[in-house]
Amino acid sequence: MVELMIALAVGLLVVLVAGTLLQQARAAYQEMDDAARVEETGRLALDHLQQALRQAGHLPMETLAHGAAPSLVPGLRGLDDSRQAELLDPASGNFGSSTGDGVNHSDVLMLGFFGAPPGSRAQVSNCSGAEAVTGPPEEAARPWVIYFIAPGSGGEPELRCRYQGKNGNWTSDAIARGVEALQLRYAIDSDGDGRPDRWSDASAMPAHAWRQVVLVRIALLVRGLQRRPAGNEAIPRSYDLFLPARRSDPAWRFTEPEQEQRRRAVFQGTVMLRNLAVAEARP
Repeated sequence: MVELMIALAVGLLVVLVAGTLLQQARAAYQEMDDAARVEETGRLALDHLQQALRQAGHLPMETLAHGAAPSLVPGLRGLDDSRQAELLDPASGNFGSSTGDGVNHSDVLMLGFFGAPPGSRAQVSNCSGAEAVTGPPEEAARPWVIYFIAPGSGGEPELRCRYQGKNGNWTSDAIARGVEALQLRYAIDSDGDGRPDRWSDASAMPAHAWRQVVLVRIALLVRGLQRRPAGNEAIPRSYDLFLPARRSDPAWRFTEPEQEQRRRAVFQGTVMLRNLAVAEARP
């Protein structure tokens, strides 16, 4: 009987150790998977926005008579702290205004561009992957896309894109799930020498200044899926998406809610706008 009791105790101890090791291995795997998910989501979302910004203001110059560029509004507009993308229609001049209800104060980005001319090796597509149309060089015919942050299924924030389909109706698709905040800043060349003179937020820019934007800086905050266990007493962490342009300016900072602490990372990039300057300089 004594030997049986000892064998049972040893067996239970082995099972307990094996279960603990299995739980630790599972937790480590989930942690690594969550870290990889955040990294992949951030890089894909940032790359997508950079590619879209490089298309801003694209004109099919090969199809324009005598090389004359049409009179169009700049193919770039933005809003600070807003999620009201469904109320905007850039093609009809409705660029809206800041509403103060953005998800984590996220911004809205609007881009207008024509597609590549028929027979061209170039490809210009919208956020759905469909090729942008090449219609008459008129404002009403130019396609636009609108990027914004909105809650998805289960309340999980996601980067979304709103665009017009072939039938002309607006629709929106999710680009990346887990993108918690989008912030944008614009570099303005006010004297025409091709060099940025100052950085500005959308709310501080008059309408004519959008023609003078030469650089756009993007900052994304991406979060993972795994929450920390309930009762964790760790101090909430803060993330700076943008450092202040001047010492007197506040930094754009996000502080995670208590008891909702997840893996988070900031992704930043800067894009040079080539098409706006070319269209403006074209005779």
